[in-house]
Amino acid sequence: MFEQAVQFSEAFRQGASQMQGALVPALKGCPHCNTVQMIAAPSLGTCADCGAEMKVSGPAQA
Repeated sequence: MFEQAVQFSEAFRQGASQMQGALVPALKGCPHCNTVQMIAAPSLGTCADCGAEMKVSGPAQA
């Protein structure tokens, strides 16, 4: 989790001069065990808890 926070912070710092609105973190979630994580890489990957493919979570699912 700490590594994801560092990645998010670094991405925010690098893009801060280009932002024109509010930054809303994108989330990914596991449909099987409901694990939710911030998207910190171009690929979603698999759930560390159960191995299922992660899916993008919408605002209502977060």
